[in-house]
Amino acid sequence: MATKSKVIRTIRLSETISPFGPGALVDILGESFMAMTGDEWPPSKVRNPVYCDRLAVKLKVDELWAAPSSGEPDDPKTPGLEFARFPAWLFCQECRRMTRWMRSMETGYAPLCPDCDGRLVPMRFVTVCATKSHAADVPWPDWVHRAGSGECDRKDRLRFQPSRGAHEGLSALEVSCDACKTIRSLGDLRGDVLARDGFTCRGTQPWEREWGNCGKPLEVLQRGATSLHFGEVVSAIDIPEVDGRAEQLDEQIRKHPYWQAIQTGNEAIIDMLVDELVNLLDIPDSTIRRRIVALTSDEPTLQDTKRSLLSEEFEAFMAALDGSAPVEDFVTRVEPRSPSTPEGIGDVVLVDRLREVRASLGFRRYSPEASLVPSVPKRPLERSWYPAVEGYGEGIFIRFDPAAVDEWAAQPTVQERAIRITDNQNGSLLGSRLHETSPQFLLLHAFAHSVMRELAFVSGYSAPSLHERIYCEGAGDYAVFIYTTSTDVEGTLGGLARQGEADYLPGVVLRSLEQVAWCANDPVCSESDPQSIDGLNLAACHACLLAPETSCESFNLLLDRMMLVGGDGVQGYFQSLVESSLDDSVRAMS
Repeated sequence: MATKSKVIRTIRLSETISPFGPGALVDILGESFMAMTGDEWPPSKVRNPVYCDRLAVKLKVDELWAAPSSGEPDDPKTPGLEFARFPAWLFCQECRRMTRWMRSMETGYAPLCPDCDGRLVPMRFVTVCATKSHAADVPWPDWVHRAGSGECDRKDRLRFQPSRGAHEGLSALEVSCDACKTIRSLGDLRGDVLARDGFTCRGTQPWEREWGNCGKPLEVLQRGATSLHFGEVVSAIDIPEVDGRAEQLDEQIRKHPYWQAIQTGNEAIIDMLVDELVNLLDIPDSTIRRRIVALTSDEPTLQDTKRSLLSEEFEAFMAALDGSAPVEDFVTRVEPRSPSTPEGIGDVVLVDRLREVRASLGFRRYSPEASLVPSVPKRPLERSWYPAVEGYGEGIFIRFDPAAVDEWAAQPTVQERAIRITDNQNGSLLGSRLHETSPQFLLLHAFAHSVMRELAFVSGYSAPSLHERIYCEGAGDYAVFIYTTSTDVEGTLGGLARQGEADYLPGVVLRSLEQVAWCANDPVCSESDPQSIDGLNLAACHACLLAPETSCESFNLLLDRMMLVGGDGVQGYFQSLVESSLDDSVRAMS
């Protein structure tokens, strides 16, 4: 018999944005909950403000707020986030009785079976709206009784148990009603069967009490399915104002005589304006077009926002190279080039202290194309805001030689290999959530992953704590930034930035390239075409290039190590370096 014990349910502050942001499932000590949207958070007087004007402006909100935190989570007076138990239907591990747990039944203790005091655990399946991102429990009583006479009105006598017959898969499980003896196999628990039985979406989230007016088809998912929650998170490095070029550009666009025509989407006028501003401000046309899109869009798209943030950060690193004075939360130093630094790598900037702010915009369910549910529903006469969290840390910025990258990327064999991923991206539902595929981006992304794997061994930080930022937003803007952060205001310990110094970085880069020159899964890895979701990877697997989910903002997609080391008829960017290093190793052993 299970023993009642007080349960302290907590998560880390950083986890309130990802992976346990609004709408996500949270497993705590065997219990399953769902994080609520910001309108269910405690009032602002107990929340913590997060200041990052650059990110708030890009997201078009007034404020950013972090969840309340406390050093005494077991204190009942401690303000904190509430979580909705989901699924609400539980079953007993001992007698298999199913119980629908209500909010009024919460006592702070682990839920126990009312019949035998056995431990209650969550049911394995839930339903989601295929188009509007709603989620709800499977209507178990109605679903079961549709297989019988339909006259039984008992909803509290269900059991979840193995099937009595010789079945496999879901058909080996069944739900029965003790009152009317109706039995239904979980083999019937499918979206098409729910539609046939007349079940449609009621338009609610697990924490909402009133039904909506949705009526869209339902799909059945396992409780732990990745498609239950697609979080939309945007992060920004807190950088100083560089030279005001972004503000100058915005002012030039808004005050231009063509502004009214631009707002109507006149492509010919936009082209004329872009040509004029390129000559006037010496800014790449791609940057100008991004600002026009941002200024004329009612709501910024996720990819447009990310591109704008990355472009500004790249400019800040370029300013650091020119000797701009560091500021409190963006402390940089330019590392002199070592004679052993690989050809093709340009400048290196070490960031001894940085501040990163991550904000949750919302989430989708079932499909990346489903409707976005905002993390905080906007209300009239109230200031708009998003949940956010700040972290302090350090990092290594590595810029590539733009001329060398473009010359390499112009090779027909390199272009053809990149087009294979581009074609798959155009046909993928995830494609719109990813960076535009190009040889340059594939090179930088693969390089970042290979170096992160090596840094996890030598820097003192675990692999999941390392993050990447890929700068490939304009012609010649080719760089990677590998960093780590902590929610502690004191930041981190300096072990990562130290590995970027001239005495260490060449060795880190060379070892990382040698590691991916041959994969433990070769030749399967190198010859599989394509790999991963919707064929969005080529030569990349868990043995060579894939990183923890927390490290990569591209979902471990758009990766190909052949862009680094070559093979399959493609000249890798670092192929000569790797071959020379391996030859030296062979000679040293002979």
